[in-house]
Amino acid sequence: MVKSNYLVAPLAWAVVYFLFGFASHELNGAFIASGYIWLPAGITVGALLLTPTARWFPLLVLLVAAQVLLGWVEQRDLLRMMLFSLDEIGVAAIAVWLVRRAPFPMEGLFFVRGLLMIGVGASVVSGLFGAAWFQLTQGQPFWQTLRIWAMSDLVGILIMTPVLAGWSQFRATRSGGIARTEFLLGLGSFIAMVVSAYLAFDSDIDRLVFDVSFSTSYVPLFFIALVTILWGGRGGALSVVVLSLMAFVYNSLGRGPFVELVQLHSSNALLELQVYLAVASLLSLLISALKTTREQLHEDVARWKTEVELSLSASRQLAYTLDPQQFTFTWSGDVETLLGRPAAQLRTLDQVLALVSPLDQARLRRRLLDGGDTADGADGDERADMPFRLDGSGAVVLDASRSLLDAEDQLALVAGVWRFTDAGDAPTPAGRSA
Repeated sequence: MVKSNYLVAPLAWAVVYFLFGFASHELNGAFIASGYIWLPAGITVGALLLTPTARWFPLLVLLVAAQVLLGWVEQRDLLRMMLFSLDEIGVAAIAVWLVRRAPFPMEGLFFVRGLLMIGVGASVVSGLFGAAWFQLTQGQPFWQTLRIWAMSDLVGILIMTPVLAGWSQFRATRSGGIARTEFLLGLGSFIAMVVSAYLAFDSDIDRLVFDVSFSTSYVPLFFIALVTILWGGRGGALSVVVLSLMAFVYNSLGRGPFVELVQLHSSNALLELQVYLAVASLLSLLISALKTTREQLHEDVARWKTEVELSLSASRQLAYTLDPQQFTFTWSGDVETLLGRPAAQLRTLDQVLALVSPLDQARLRRRLLDGGDTADGADGDERADMPFRLDGSGAVVLDASRSLLDAEDQLALVAGVWRFTDAGDAPTPAGRSA
């Protein structure tokens, strides 16, 4: 049972590799050295990234077997297909292994950097071996074969790997996730992307409305950006895959702006299309990485704030910062429990001093606004804690604070902590009976 489960995932990857390889050959049509589309390159990189290194051996064996089987089904030279698979899959495995050893996590912008390192490195190196082989054995032009080989591999990696990496970590949940408004806006953007792709590849709206050519081909990129912002990396990757499938199908049928572009000058429609889809994928990847980094930063800040609030509450302390120019306070901690009023009612210096005993108000004001307590001769840097009493309850509070001076030695900020020394001295919150 353990061995069978050990082979299920590699076998599934091999089946997907075979299917996308067959689809790539069908979309390419007849070719001699290298096809213009090779989506299995992204399947290989995605499988290697998502599989622990210790389980690579059966995965690599089955991927090579899938490539050889693909060559046998299409009646191609099996020796050449074996060498081709060893080149493509072996180089990709080395590239992924090297990037995995790098001292940075494969997430956020680091994932984009790692994927580009893998994609560019694997596509160029495997292309060098392949182009050299075809030049020696069949006399094919080296640079032209290298260019087509590397571009087809790179675009296949950029299209397929993000969607595999993103959706492999998907977990269905009953609550949370995307807000309803964002989901509906994202759905509208996704539908608009599909419609705009149809108009770009299967209509004459450019000439009928704008009297120009190819302008609508840029519109799907805008909606892919919107989908990525609203739905995140998974939605963006899915949009790129859908756009790629539509573009490849229309291109194979002889329709679309890139087919028309070829009629204007000597080029290849599939190669032009590869560049277009590479830009779409990179756009989605970068937006997703920046969005993920920002969301992670917000989560870290929220977690840190919660931990600080709990620590202050447990130790009966309040942290504050005072803007000496605006005379405004910012509080952290359970303000209402310890001071008897919510933080919103203690925003100004006068509101705070109103809680302090009249005997200590002037001394606390000087301590806060002069940058030090004149009684102990501090200069605004190091100073002893100052005790004072709250009005009404008589609770004793220790103020431990420091001041920050600007370049002109003017008071710029005061930050400190109020520590309540007696647990029984906390005031009764307003509106409650003692």
